[in-house]
Amino acid sequence: MKTPYEIQYETFAVAGGLYNEGHAKLYAKFADDLIADGSYSIVYEGIAHACYTPITIDAAPHLKCYVVAPLAVLPEYQRQGYATRLMEKAEQELKPDVVFIMGEVHHYARRYNTPHKVGLPVETLAPLENWFALELTKGALDGVGESTSSMTGPYTAPHIWAHPSEQA
Repeated sequence: MKTPYEIQYETFAVAGGLYNEGHAKLYAKFADDLIADGSYSIVYEGIAHACYTPITIDAAPHLKCYVVAPLAVLPEYQRQGYATRLMEKAEQELKPDVVFIMGEVHHYARRYNTPHKVGLPVETLAPLENWFALELTKGALDGVGESTSSMTGPYTAPHIWAHPSEQA
């Protein structure tokens, strides 16, 4: 079975586009750092991996929330539903109220489609329209309104929140 590092590295090493080998090393090490710091790590069927890091909505600290990243599916298994099944399994195990993810609309907007006004936990130029939420406890975000968010650990490094062209 492949390790989280191997899954992350192999996925991003061949992703192309904005991603290069520097990103592969960065995201694989990032996953290892999150795991070492206590983030929830899930390997699904030996071919997909993601970390879930706790995040606090400052206006609603009672909610159990996570940010998903990095998320990777080995190239030969992409577009076959493995990422969705991985996320569903993680959500069953973690039982979160809300899960957030930063990414591209074409990857995440369909699943992570809960309207929200929760700010990013770090200062970044990342556009808020790429900060998606999935409410798993119905009504969890009702009444939260605009709020800051906070977290600790490796995910607070500003370069992790930067555009891929600025990361590696």
